[in-house]
Amino acid sequence: MNRFSVRRAPQSLLALSLAGGRLVAAQIARSKNAVSVVRQVSSPLSLDPLHPEPELVGREIRGLLDAARIKERACIVVLPPEWVMTQQSALPELSSEDTESLLQLEAEKGFPSAPEELHLSRSLARAGGEGFATQLAVRREQVARLGEVLRGAGLRPVSCTLGLPALRDAVPAVGPGRMTLWVEGAGATLLVAAGGGIVAFRVLEASIESEAGERVVNTAALVRELRITLEQMPAALRAEVRALAVRGEERAVGALAGALGAWAVGAGLSIDTIASGRKFAAEEVVEEVGLRFLRDGPPALEFLPPKPGRFARLVARYNSRRLATAGFAAAAVLVIVGGAFEWQQYQLWRLRSDWEAMEAQVKDLDAVQARIREYRPWYDTSFRNLSILRKVVECFPDNGSVTAKGFEVHSPSTVTVTGTARDNASLLRTLDLLRQSKEVQGLKIEQIRGKTPAQFTFTFRWIGTSGS
Repeated sequence: MNRFSVRRAPQSLLALSLAGGRLVAAQIARSKNAVSVVRQVSSPLSLDPLHPEPELVGREIRGLLDAARIKERACIVVLPPEWVMTQQSALPELSSEDTESLLQLEAEKGFPSAPEELHLSRSLARAGGEGFATQLAVRREQVARLGEVLRGAGLRPVSCTLGLPALRDAVPAVGPGRMTLWVEGAGATLLVAAGGGIVAFRVLEASIESEAGERVVNTAALVRELRITLEQMPAALRAEVRALAVRGEERAVGALAGALGAWAVGAGLSIDTIASGRKFAAEEVVEEVGLRFLRDGPPALEFLPPKPGRFARLVARYNSRRLATAGFAAAAVLVIVGGAFEWQQYQLWRLRSDWEAMEAQVKDLDAVQARIREYRPWYDTSFRNLSILRKVVECFPDNGSVTAKGFEVHSPSTVTVTGTARDNASLLRTLDLLRQSKEVQGLKIEQIRGKTPAQFTFTFRWIGTSGS
């Protein structure tokens, strides 16, 4: 999970969105103890932000900002909601280290891409005495391409986040939870918050259709998506959700309130509508994100990769210089090697002659060594491996919820254990018992696949004596 921090709060910045083929930007500035919108621009884009030539997109954005007399360089970016993937997990009572390991495993299983290909952010919730975590992910490739676009526009991103959670009352810190349905353009986005955190974030496809150039709400499809979202939530979180807020473009909000009223009442939800009053509802989101950043600090959901520290930059600079020096050295070595090649060829010919003279004796020696390796285990007096195996067996539960399938000891002290577990909680308890053993160090989960049962592989270092 990424975290962003600054030494000093900026005095001004540019909040912007590139979603829906449109640039929406607002320059926000601080004056005394207040923050306000200084300038804004809303204009269509001819190029997609993920265009294969990001510098072209950057130049187009720069032209639109210059036309609006916006010179601000620092910016906070509102990511398109369709870029975001989510995965929810129950959180048992675990140590912080084990909780981190569990969430990493859940991310590996729950997302279609490997965790190293994603920027992850998390939102924690608690309801009915239970803990939950919602992990939100954006592909690194998309964020990197967006960074190239912004650099082409002369902009310096300080944050990449989501717009909907920044809206007032969208994520209540305390009190009843709520569903927020955001309607904009040709689609709708759903945010569900409960227990002090985000528990669902979805783009509702096919909920708004186009007929004869007019946008028409597909009420049946929308109700189905809302119902499925509620049914998939854990019971403790579902019980917290008491309201449905319909927000966004004025015309669509009015139509949706009437269409969803009956379903909301049946689902035990109060319903209210908040029209943005803007021609483009994204303007409201962008402004709110920028205002909250200057007023309250960095957002809770952050997808911008952390900036390398000063030490890392110095190391990188040193390595680049060293690489250049190594290039010159390599050229010199090639000259030397070329001059010595003929001498090496002569030496090789002489060694081959010597080998042919002793080849028969070497083959006889290899045969003797093979017989020694074959019978050596029968004379091994070390009980080390048995001691390691006994320790692993003692930590495994008696009820069979965690079972070992493979056990390997690699020289000098690395142990690999594979097996199956009925659930993650049983596996984590077993690993915690092993970590408490004084002979065990550096225990690490290497792999986990599946759920019931889960197939696992973990490793550790054995620091016991040869006989214990």
